Amino acid sequence: MLWTHAIPKAQIRYATLLLAVLALLMANRSASGQQVAVRTDAPSATPAAADQPIDTLPRRYVDLWNTGDFDQFKPFFSPFFMTSHGPRVMVNAAMLMHVITAWRKSMPDLTFKIEDTVIQGDKVAMRLTLTATYKNVLFPFTTQPAPNDPPRTIRAAEMLFFRLKDGKIAEIWEQYDELLMRQQMGGSWQLATKSTSPSQSSPITAPASKP
Repeated sequence: MLWTHAIPKAQIRYATLLLAVLALLMANRSASGQQVAVRTDAPSATPAAADQPIDTLPRRYVDLWNTGDFDQFKPFFSPFFMTSHGPRVMVNAAMLMHVITAWRKSMPDLTFKIEDTVIQGDKVAMRLTLTATYKNVLFPFTTQPAPNDPPRTIRAAEMLFFRLKDGKIAEIWEQYDELLMRQQMGGSWQLATKSTSPSQSSPITAPASKP
């Protein structure tokens, strides 16, 4: 059966215009291969620092150890909690610079290389390798290099786990192979025996120099 009712001209014009607009949108989308984002001039509620990758500040922390240049880190620094080999302490700027200075005095070419980074929410985990040339004593019960000794290279692994909050480092968990470093630095240990009192024996471990 054929339709004999006439379609109003206004409806024809509206349908034609709608089809033309849809065709134009589809053509633009096919040509660019991307969806068009709607731009608004309203100010963002998120600070500009939040637009950076979440591992930006942890990487700057590693750069601080590699360079000893605390001036570049001051704008981003705030006291944070550090858990290293067990104890959890609050680290301020003076403590951090004291420790970094001691490590770089012992190993002037100290370099941490980031091997892997894993990001989950507000946390960043890093696996690093440490390389350096041993020049001065860092840990107790290790050997002071003599001026004429051949260069002694230190190599060790480290894990850093950061928690970020409000664009700052809030907490760091740290584990590094201190035992291997002590061995490479000429450390020696002596277990107490029945004939040796604890005060006469060298301890197996001593407090770490890192915070």
